[in-house]
Order: sequence, then structure tokens, then C-alpha cells
Amino acid sequence: MTNTASRSAAFPWLEGSPTHLPCEAADVMPSVLLPGDPDRVSKAASVLEQVTEIGRRREFQMARGTWTGTPITVCSTGIGGPSTEIAVVELTNLGMKRGIRVGGMGAIDPSMPLGSFLIVDTALRNTGTARIYDPSGEPIPASPEVVEALERAAQALNLPFRKGAIYTTDSYYWGQERLAQPKGDPSGLPTAGLIRQLTEAGAVGMDMECEALFAVGRALGVQVGAVLAVHGNRATDQWLEDYEETQHNLIRLAATAAALLDAQ
Repeated sequence: MTNTASRSAAFPWLEGSPTHLPCEAADVMPSVLLPGDPDRVSKAASVLEQVTEIGRRREFQMARGTWTGTPITVCSTGIGGPSTEIAVVELTNLGMKRGIRVGGMGAIDPSMPLGSFLIVDTALRNTGTARIYDPSGEPIPASPEVVEALERAAQALNLPFRKGAIYTTDSYYWGQERLAQPKGDPSGLPTAGLIRQLTEAGAVGMDMECEALFAVGRALGVQVGAVLAVHGNRATDQWLEDYEETQHNLIRLAATAAALLDAQ
């Protein structure tokens, strides 16, 4: 059997096409919004203008559009660090200059209401993927330019927000001091007391992607940031059931920030 084209196992792209993302370089704008959930790409597309659906492969759903004239690509990352790394690496090689995560979080600060937003300035460390790109173990900051643009956008749109640190973990259940069974004993968890420790360390919430985005993006020289909607609050034990309006505002906020950055 004869192969008409061959790819390198060290960088397994084929004729300029990425290994995982369902796109070409022409589909990737300098500003990319990065939701975790593939289904939220369609929600983002409903907010943008002049939208083109690009396609889906595995957990990577993609579309592109404009916001106040600024071209924007939307690409889901899937859950956690490994798939986020793949998205960020391939997008960067296709022309991404800044990646802004638009996702949900579990707040651990009781003063953060459901449906409000956290503009992440720092990611506290607890994932394996990020450790490869930044082995220091020190908290990883978001790009100051992105943080500033997100703050300006939230103020312009009159959306409730605060700035603060997120704790990123590879685990959704025990790793976030959640029960893995409905009638489990919280005091018996190996992570019992984690939320208290994180609060003392300065974190205001938990997620599963920010650390990887910040570590990989900074290592590859792109601007990185995140704005997260409060989908649940662990301190008050509340959960946001209807988040349609919150997701709509989340995209407006991040897209407005991207437009501000693009204008610079």
C-alpha cells in the first residue's frame, strides 16, 4: 500500500491541516473564544453576527462570526487540561493571537451570586497538563491586557463581575470536594476541607481548564484570559438551573473584550 502523503509523528499534521480540529487556517481569527462544552458553540454563534459553522470533530466544535465588526472564532475545548492543550496548540499554529475561555465555575465565595461573572486574573495549580508547560508550580497569571479588556467590557455592558483567582483541578467530583455517590459522607472524602483551604489561599472558585489554557498559551506566546459564569456556589449550595441569559451575557462580555483588544 502506497501513501500519497506522509506526516511526522513528532508533529502529526497533514498538509497544513491540524490533527484534531475540524478547520483550516482561514477559519481561525486572531481572537478565539473557548467554551468547554461543544453545545455552547451554537449558543455563542447565536450571539455573533455573520456566523459560519465550521464543523465538529470529537469534542471540538467550531464556528466563526463577527462582533461589532471584529472577526471571532469559537472553538470548544472539551473538559479538562488534555483536550484544552490540543485546542490551544492547534489554534495557535493556525493563527490565534489571543484565547479567552468562556465557561462555568463553582464559586466558593458566598458573596458571588448565581449568574454573576469572574474575570480570572490567576490560576492556582492542580493539573498535570499545565505542569508540563510550566513546571514551576507557581500560580499562573492571565495576560494583563486580556484582564483589563474583560473588566472594561463588563463595565460597559453593566454586568455583575469581580476579578479574582480560580483553582483548576483535573477532577470534578472528589477533586472539588464533591460526593461521588448521593449518600456519601463528606467528612470521609480524601479532599475534605479543600474548599476551606482554597479560600484561605485566595481562590474564589474552581474550574477544570483555566490553568491549562494559561500555561500552554503563555508558553506559546499568545494572550490568554478567562471569564467564568457562576453556575453553582458551593458556599451557599445553590445551582443555576436556567443559565440561558447568563450564557448570552458571557459571550457578549468576552466578544466585547476581544473587540477592544483587536482595536489596539
